[in-house]
Amino acid sequence: MIGEEYFDLRSKLGTDLYVLASLVKELGGSGDDVHILENLIASLRDPFVFVVVGEVNVGKSTFLNALFGADFSRTGVTPTTDRIYFFKHGNEVSSTTIAPSVEEVRVPCGFLKDFHIVDTPGTNSIENEHQQITERFVPMADLVVFVFSAMNPWGASAWQFLEKVHRHWMRNVIFVLQQCDLRTPEEIQVITDYMGQLSRQRFNRDFPLFAISAKKAYLARSSGLDRERLLAESGFLALEAHISETVTQSPARMTKLGSALRLAQHVLDQLMHRTSTRLEQVQERKHLIDEMQAEREVQVLRTKTKFTAALDVTDRDYREAAMHVVTLADKNFSVRAAFRAIKEDNRLPANLDLRIYQDMLARSGERWHQVASILEDDFKRFEDYISHHWRGELHLTELKNDEGEDVSTEARLHFISKFESAMRRFVLGLKIQETVEPGMMRSRLRARRFPWIVAPFMPATAAVWAILGWQAGLIGAAVTLLTALMLLVILRAGLRHTLRQLADQFDNARDTLRTILSDQATEETVNAFGIFTRLLQPAREDLQHEEQSKRDVSTRLHEVQTSFQKLAGQLQGHLPPS
Repeated sequence: MIGEEYFDLRSKLGTDLYVLASLVKELGGSGDDVHILENLIASLRDPFVFVVVGEVNVGKSTFLNALFGADFSRTGVTPTTDRIYFFKHGNEVSSTTIAPSVEEVRVPCGFLKDFHIVDTPGTNSIENEHQQITERFVPMADLVVFVFSAMNPWGASAWQFLEKVHRHWMRNVIFVLQQCDLRTPEEIQVITDYMGQLSRQRFNRDFPLFAISAKKAYLARSSGLDRERLLAESGFLALEAHISETVTQSPARMTKLGSALRLAQHVLDQLMHRTSTRLEQVQERKHLIDEMQAEREVQVLRTKTKFTAALDVTDRDYREAAMHVVTLADKNFSVRAAFRAIKEDNRLPANLDLRIYQDMLARSGERWHQVASILEDDFKRFEDYISHHWRGELHLTELKNDEGEDVSTEARLHFISKFESAMRRFVLGLKIQETVEPGMMRSRLRARRFPWIVAPFMPATAAVWAILGWQAGLIGAAVTLLTALMLLVILRAGLRHTLRQLADQFDNARDTLRTILSDQATEETVNAFGIFTRLLQPAREDLQHEEQSKRDVSTRLHEVQTSFQKLAGQLQGHLPPS
């Protein structure tokens, strides 16, 4: 392919520019940067312009057909001797007059995307158009090809036309001696030597000169028969190599690639700096959130530590309340009280559980209200800590409830409610009535049975006294007394056992009370501070996602940078010295 090395460089640079432009858009970069990159991409599409000049019937069309492997005669456009044809790429064949003697022809040939061809009519037929060709097309041409026929290379019009070309533009001129298959090699050598001598005489310089047979080259490309031999005989390989080198070594084109690369590198450097800076910020934010999460855990522990004093005092209050109940029971669990309760047992007040609960609230409630206030204060301090370190970037709207009330206040009220609930749950779990009532029922039953057991002994003792004498009567009385005393001892022992059970139950429940209150306080504290986790975790997940995204972008940017560096190295050998 003609100019393959250049087009490969251009394609790679264009791909990198497209990727970079996409990244700029994706990252919400500067609109100016996007505009610059899009303009650079568009500028790279500028095609090479070939101006083909020669007299009529020297084989210009055959030469072009062979050079690009396309038959221009089949485009539906019939060349004439009085018009200039400017061939460009188009999706379908079309022809538009863009000047009195210039026709722009659009042809669906792939090579025309990279090469625009100016096919001039014979120089011997357009004397009036020489100036337009010279002024309009030669300055924009990357290569001006003068085609001579090997049958008559001395046509004056082509040489005269060349004299009109500015000296500055002559460096882009090459000579093609066409139809060489119609001459012997010896004749071709004589002709080329003379053409070189003539160009030195007239222009004081040599022009690259290629003797070719476009017919053989076109046959080699179109038919594919004996391709290598035909191409070798056509002389086209050397011509194509020179044109490819001209394309690749074009100072203007290579300078444009270099300039585009430098501009793109500047945009890339800025984008990489912004990406790197944002990645560092994201990582700092992640680290800050991790610190806040760790600080939250520490704060929970600090707040929990402040509950120890309240737990100790509550334990003391509980012992006092329990002692009060045991003392009350001790007074009412006497033998005399048991006999008084035969008809109606009211030794202990009803709803003892409720009374103990109310007693505990009266003793410890205020202290646990203070604990709730401590929780509220710690919550607010931690909220201030987050607000300060996050510098207002974290939305704290969740720290208000639906009524607009501070969550810290809600946490305090909830803590108090849960404390009272835990205390009620504990007292109900004591089941005092279930412990006391069986003993009370047994003592009441024993007191009720006492006269029924002792009463028969009394008439029996009187009978023994009367029948057997006073000695036997005394013995009977002693037995009756001992029986009564034994029953009273059993009754008292039962009452003492019930009282000990109640005291032991109260004592054994102390650890349970501490555990319940401690667990409830811990749960409320964790739940209260848990809102900060719910606030911080989504922010951390967003940062995690952004970090991964920025890492991916950074990787892609480094890939573009590596590609730019390779392209810079490849361009270095082609750029003109500065």
